[in-house]
Amino acid sequence: MNPQGLPRRLQLAAGAMPEPGTLPKPYPYETVEPVHEGFVERDGVRTWHAQFGERGPWLVFSPIYQIANSHMLRGVAPWLSQHFRVVVMDLRGNGRSDRPQTADAYTFDHYYADLLAVVDRLAIDRLAIVGISATAMAAIRLAAEQPQRVSHLVCAGGWVDMTLRTGAAREAAELALAKMRNNWPGFLDGFFGAAFSEPHSTKPYEDAVLRNGGASDGTTVALGRNGWLGTDVRAAAARVRCPTLVLHGDQDKIVPFAQAETIAAAVPGAQLVTIGGGGHLLNARDPVAFARRVRDFVGAAPARSTWVRGMARKPKALFLSSAIGLGHVQRDLAIARELRKAQPDLQVDWFTVHPASAYLEREGERLHPACGRLANESRHFERRAGEHDLQAFFALRTMDEVMARNFLVFCDVLREEHYDIVIGDEAWEVDYHYHENPELKRQPFVFLTDFVGCLPMEEGNEREAFLCADRNADDIEHVARYPWIRDRAIFVGNEEDVPQLPFGPGLPDIREWTRRNFAFTGYALPFDPASLADTEALRVRHGYRRDEKLMIAAVGGTSVGAPLLRRIADAFPLMKKQEPGLRMVLVAGPRVPRDALPAHEGLDVLPYVHNLFEHLACADLALVQGGLSTCMELVATRRPFLRFPLERHFEQCIHVTQRMHNYCADCTVRLRELGERELAERALRTMHSPVDYKPVETDGAARAAQQILEVMRNRHWAAA
Repeated sequence: MNPQGLPRRLQLAAGAMPEPGTLPKPYPYETVEPVHEGFVERDGVRTWHAQFGERGPWLVFSPIYQIANSHMLRGVAPWLSQHFRVVVMDLRGNGRSDRPQTADAYTFDHYYADLLAVVDRLAIDRLAIVGISATAMAAIRLAAEQPQRVSHLVCAGGWVDMTLRTGAAREAAELALAKMRNNWPGFLDGFFGAAFSEPHSTKPYEDAVLRNGGASDGTTVALGRNGWLGTDVRAAAARVRCPTLVLHGDQDKIVPFAQAETIAAAVPGAQLVTIGGGGHLLNARDPVAFARRVRDFVGAAPARSTWVRGMARKPKALFLSSAIGLGHVQRDLAIARELRKAQPDLQVDWFTVHPASAYLEREGERLHPACGRLANESRHFERRAGEHDLQAFFALRTMDEVMARNFLVFCDVLREEHYDIVIGDEAWEVDYHYHENPELKRQPFVFLTDFVGCLPMEEGNEREAFLCADRNADDIEHVARYPWIRDRAIFVGNEEDVPQLPFGPGLPDIREWTRRNFAFTGYALPFDPASLADTEALRVRHGYRRDEKLMIAAVGGTSVGAPLLRRIADAFPLMKKQEPGLRMVLVAGPRVPRDALPAHEGLDVLPYVHNLFEHLACADLALVQGGLSTCMELVATRRPFLRFPLERHFEQCIHVTQRMHNYCADCTVRLRELGERELAERALRTMHSPVDYKPVETDGAARAAQQILEVMRNRHWAAA
C-alpha cells in the first residue's frame, strides 16, 4: 500500500478513486445515444435500462454483477447496436439503478425478476440473451424458463454453479466479503487485477476499478455478491434448447474454466469457444473478438451482398485518414493524387469523418458510405481539452471506445468489399486491433505516421510515465511478434525528426527503433511551394489588399484551439494601435462558432477556409496552434509565424518542436507565459523579422506513393 492507502498497481494504472456513485460522463457510452432509456420499479427498487439501435433482432445483455455496470460494455455495445436492437441495464447496486441497503433486496430471484421486468417493459417477444460472469446464470434461467422467447444464448466467462460446498470455499467467500467492506480499493485491485490477467491491460483495469467498481461501494457490492452465492442453474442449463455459445478464457482467474465445460456439456449442442491466453472479461479486454463472435453467432447478416469475380475487380485502395485536424487529410490527398498519377485506374475510397470528410467532398473525392457509421475522434479530443491544454496521451488512451467501434465498422466494410490495399494515416484503431486480432488482416496494409512514441509531459507524474511506457511497450511487442501486419510503415519525415529519447525505462531509443521499422519519405506537402511564391497574386485571388499588413490566426479543424483564438483577438487592439494598417483574420474552423470570439475593427472571423495554406502563404505573419502540418506549410512558403503548442500535448511540445528546430524554425511560444501586451509585442516583432528556414522537401508525397505502390505491386523482392 502507498501512503494514500491505495494499492501500488491501482495508484499507477488507475489513479485516485472517485467518490462512490460517480459515473462517467457521458454514461454509459461516448459514441452512441440511446433510442430509449428509463427505469422499471419492483418493490420500490428502480432498475435503469437503455435501448441502443432501432433495427434488427433484439440482443439483451443480462445485467452485470454489481461490481460492474453498463459502462463495461462500451467496447461492444455501440457497434452491436448497428446490427441489433441492443438492451443494457444496470443491476441493483450499481450504475444508475438503486442501491438498497438491506440483504433481502439482493437475491438471485430479484436479479432475474429485474431482467424480466425490463424485457416485459420493452415488449420484447423474441431475443438473444448474453450473460457475462455471474449474470450468465440469469441468462441460462431465462432461456430455460421461456424457451419461446429466447432465440440464442451466449455465456461469456460465465458461472453456472456458485454453490459453496467446502469449508475452504466458504472461508474464502467470507474473507472476500470482509475485504469488500473494509478495504474496497484493495478488493477492486485484487479482483480486476486477476480478471485482466492479459499483459498490457492497464486501460480496461482502470475502467473497471474507477468507472465500474468505483461507481458503487464495498458494502453494497458485498450485499449484491451474497445474492449470487449459493445459486446453481445446472438443471436449468439442461433444459435449454436454443443455440448456445460458451466463451471462456483458459487463463480466467475469476471463473474456473470447468464452469464453461459444465455449461457446454449440459446444454444440448452448445458450442464451446476457448479463448487461449484469455482472462475473465473478454468484452472489455478483447472487444473486437467478443463483438464479432456474438454478431456472427446470433446472425445479423446483411440482407443483400455482392461477390465480384477476382479478374473483374478494378484496383481499389481504402485510405483511412485521421480527422484530428485537417493536416492529415491534405497530405493524404497529395499522396493519393501521386498514386493515381502512377496508376490511373486506381480507385481510392476514403474512410474518415468530419471535418476531413467535408474537405474531401469539396475536392471531389469519394467517401465510403460506411463513414456515416464511424465515431468522431475529433469530438473525443475536444471533450478532453482544457484552456489551451490537452493531455494528448490521456486523450489517446481514453479513445478506446472510439477505436473499437471504428475498427469493427472497418471490418464490416472489408467483409463485404475487396480492396487491393488499405492505407492508414495514423489509423491507430486499425493498427492496434490488427495486431490484437491478426487473423482479420485480409489485404496489404500500409501505416503512416509523423510521430512515434508517447512521451510523458508532467514532471514527477509517475502514473503518466508508467502508462506511456506501457503503451509503447505494447506497440513494440506488437511489431516484433507480427511484423507482417504492417506491409510497410512510413514515417512522414526524416530520421532526424524522430526524438533520441527512450520509449521508457528498459525500452529502446525511439529514433533507433523507428529507423529499423519505418521507411522515411520526408514531409509530404499538399502543394508545390513554387506555385505559391507570388504573394501579390495570391492576395488578389483571395481578396486581400496588397498594401495592408495581413496577420492570420488559425487553429485547425477542431474546437480545441478556441481559447488561443480568443487570446489573440483580445491582443489585437494593442497590435492595431502600433500597426494602424494591420488586418487580422481569425480562421475559426468548422467547429468554433463565430459568436464565441470577440469583435474588433479590422478583425475578421471566417468559419472555414478551404486550402488555408494559400492564405497563409501570402500573410505577413501567421499565429497557429502548433500542429505539424500547418507549421510545415508555413516553413515551406517561408512565412514568419509563431506556434503556440497546447500545454501537455506531447506531440506538439516534443515531436513537432524538434522538427521545427531541424528546419530552423524555432518559433515556439508558451501561451501561458504571455499576457496580452507581451503577445502583441512578440507578434509584431516576429512579423518584421526575416526568416532563414531550411527548405522543405517537395517530393515527400511522391516518395510515400512509391512506397505504397511497391507494396501493391509486390515486386520489390524480384531481380531487376
